[in-house]
Amino acid sequence: MKRTHRDHVEELLAAAADDHARLIAKLPDELRASLPVDAQGVTRAIDHLAIAAGLTDEERRALIRPHAVNPAVLHARVFGPTPLTRETVIASFVEGARVRAAALTDLADAVGGEPLVREVRTVLAADPPPVRADAPDVLGALRATYSAHERAAILIAAGLDRLERSEVRGA
Repeated sequence: MKRTHRDHVEELLAAAADDHARLIAKLPDELRASLPVDAQGVTRAIDHLAIAAGLTDEERRALIRPHAVNPAVLHARVFGPTPLTRETVIASFVEGARVRAAALTDLADAVGGEPLVREVRTVLAADPPPVRADAPDVLGALRATYSAHERAAILIAAGLDRLERSEVRGA
């Protein structure tokens, strides 16, 4: 039986979660606080989905280009290697979440058009990024946002699988 895009995306997400757990277990507490979530699985899933959807290299680069201006990157450009505040760390994760949400929406459009875009936006809107870094449950909200991204990536992968099945039947 052929491995599906959904299977592959779920494997990418699980492997990244395992990698993050192993990394966190090795870090001292003060560094753990700097890595409350990990987007590697979603990032890898986005790349896989973009390739599978037939996006060009330039289109794929455009999906990730906004990552170059997140708060941590800008902080490093302005202040060099000085330590980041908790607010800057959280803001970087929030900005990364916004970039990935836009990339996932663009991918949904490329794969399934407006119906899949609505489905993905519904998932993403249910758990939006936190607005304030000093909110009481900012880390819980951030984790929920990242989990929503994973669910959106799986929806897009399933959309690709449906598309490929219909192309095989129509051939």
